[in-house]
Amino acid sequence: MMIMPANNGKGIVHYWAGRFPGRIGWLMSPFSWKTPPSYMPYAIDNGAFTRWEPDRFMKILRLSLRNHRPMWIIVPDVVGDAEATLRKWHFWARRVAPFGPLAFAAQDGMEPSDVPPEAFCTFIGGSTKFKGQAERFKGVAPWLHVGRVNGAGRLRWAKEIGADSVDGTGFFRGATAMDSKATLIEMVEGQKQGEMF
Repeated sequence: MMIMPANNGKGIVHYWAGRFPGRIGWLMSPFSWKTPPSYMPYAIDNGAFTRWEPDRFMKILRLSLRNHRPMWIIVPDVVGDAEATLRKWHFWARRVAPFGPLAFAAQDGMEPSDVPPEAFCTFIGGSTKFKGQAERFKGVAPWLHVGRVNGAGRLRWAKEIGADSVDGTGFFRGATAMDSKATLIEMVEGQKQGEMF
């Protein structure tokens, strides 16, 4: 499982990415773009969770063409609104597709059958309660990502259900940066013995 400290460019993130290639990545939003180094896998968020700005989103997609290709890009969605998210998918998917593989942001009330066949990634968005159903979406698209995994218990749970990646904003931030910092280190270190990830 890949852990993606969202919008975090601290040196410690680069350290872990270099030490365990392919296990640490970035989830970048339009409001915190950093040029991803060649060793850092990354995906592009659309920013809808905080505020949706189409021009800013498209600018970031164009900037991404100067770098290595993103793993996937979250097609614009409407947080917590299944119908509006499906409408946005039909409008935006063809506009986003030239820039990289598509991620579909599943929202409360959606079923696995709602994930469009063109989606490379099912991104489990929506409420915390809905995220608890993430396992139902495993295998619908080639990649399963769970958003807002901000705690050690959720990190272990995501691994257990077979998520391919998770993101969170709390990794390595501040003196009380969640108990997931210790869990991340535990999981990454355990990989050396083939025990975790």
